[in-house]
Amino acid sequence: MTRREFGRRTLAGGASLGALGPLLAACGDDDDGGAAGDTPGGPVSLRFWKFTAEGADETFPFEDYTSTALTTAFAGGQGPDLFWVSPGIFLTYVNDDVPVPVNDLVDVGGFNEAAVQAVSVEDQMLAIPFEIEPLALYYRTDFLEEAGLQPPGNWNELTAAAEELTGGGRTGMTVETAPVPFQAFSWYPFLWSAGGEAVNEDSSGSLLRSPEAASAFNLYGNLVTSGFAPERTEELTNNIGPLGRGETAMQVCGFWAIAQMQADFADAPFSVAPIPAPAGGTPVTVYGGWTQMINSRGPNVEQAKEFARWMWVENEEFGEEWACRIGSKFSPIEQVNERCSDVFAEDPYSIFTDEILPTARAQPRYPDQVTRAVFEALQSTMFAGASGEDAANTAADEIDAFLSNYRGAPLTPEA
Repeated sequence: MTRREFGRRTLAGGASLGALGPLLAACGDDDDGGAAGDTPGGPVSLRFWKFTAEGADETFPFEDYTSTALTTAFAGGQGPDLFWVSPGIFLTYVNDDVPVPVNDLVDVGGFNEAAVQAVSVEDQMLAIPFEIEPLALYYRTDFLEEAGLQPPGNWNELTAAAEELTGGGRTGMTVETAPVPFQAFSWYPFLWSAGGEAVNEDSSGSLLRSPEAASAFNLYGNLVTSGFAPERTEELTNNIGPLGRGETAMQVCGFWAIAQMQADFADAPFSVAPIPAPAGGTPVTVYGGWTQMINSRGPNVEQAKEFARWMWVENEEFGEEWACRIGSKFSPIEQVNERCSDVFAEDPYSIFTDEILPTARAQPRYPDQVTRAVFEALQSTMFAGASGEDAANTAADEIDAFLSNYRGAPLTPEA
C-alpha cells in the first residue's frame, strides 16, 4: 500500500464513529512505490495498529484494542511498529520503556504547549499528539426555546434546567453513567471547575478528600437519583445519539460530536456552551485525543519514525482533513488550525474556538487504577446512595494505596 492510498483509507475510516480496529499497513518508501518488502536497502513493511472503520485487516472491539489486543501483542514480543495510545494507557507503555522519543520529528514550538507536556517525561516527547477534542455542553436549541430557557451558566442553573426539561419521555440532561473511563474523563471538568484535583503534583497521593471534590461527586449523583439524567443509555455518551434522537435536552460530549450531529442528525437543531461551573466559579473543560507512539523494540524504528513524521508533520493535507474537512477536531499543530480557520470561525465550531478551547486542560494520564477509583466513586453516588464526601474519601483511599507502591513516570506532567 502506498502512502497516498494509506492516507485516503485512514481518513475514510478513522474519522468515523463506527466499528474500531487496528490497521496493518505496508508502507513503501515513496508515494509511487510498489508492494512493500523487506529486501536490504529497499522498502520495509511496517505494522501500524490504529482505529478504522474501513480498510481494516483485522477488527477488534474498542475495549479489546485498549486492553488485551495491544498488551497481549507486546507481552509476546509482537507489538506493532506504530500504534495509537490514549492518555489512559500512555504511562503503561512509558513505564515499560516502549516508546521512541520523537522530539527530533516535530517542531515543538509549533505545537500546543499543553499537548506537548501531556506526552512528555523529563522533556522527552514520547508520542506525537495529533488531535485535541475538548468537551462541552451540547443542547437542543428547540427544547430550550420551548421551555423559555437559556443555556445554563452554573451548576444551580444546570440542575434547574435539567428538572424543567425532564418529562414526556425525555430527560433534561445526560451524563455518562456506565462504569467506564469516559465517565471519569467527562467528570473532570466538574471537579476542576469546583477547584478540586484528583492527584497531587508529585504523584504521591490523592487530593480528593475535599469539599470541592465532594460537591462534584454529588452533582453527578443528584442528576441521576433525581431522575433528571437517565440511569443508562443505549450507547456510551461519547456518542451524541441521545441528544440527536431527542432523548435528552442536554448532553456532555466532545468536539468530535459536531461532525456526527451534522452527518447523522442534520434536522436536529443544536448548539454548544461551556460546561457550567459552580456559582461564582470559572468554567474549565478537558480535552482528549489519541497520540502516535513508535515502538522502540520494533525491527524498523527509523522507518517508523520517518512514516510518523510524514503522516502528522510533513503531510499538511492529511492533518487538515483529519481536523476539519472530514472530522471535527482541533490539531495540536497551530498551523493546521490556522488552515482550518474558515471552518472553526463558523458556529458552532466558533464557540469551541473562542470560549471552550481556551479553558481546556489535557486529559490526565492517570493509570487505570486511578481512573477506576474515580468512576467507581461516581457509581456509588448514582446507584448506591453514597454521599459525595464518602465517595471522595473512598476513591482517595484507593488512589493512595496504589500510589504508595507506584514507581513509574509522574502522573502529572511537568510544567
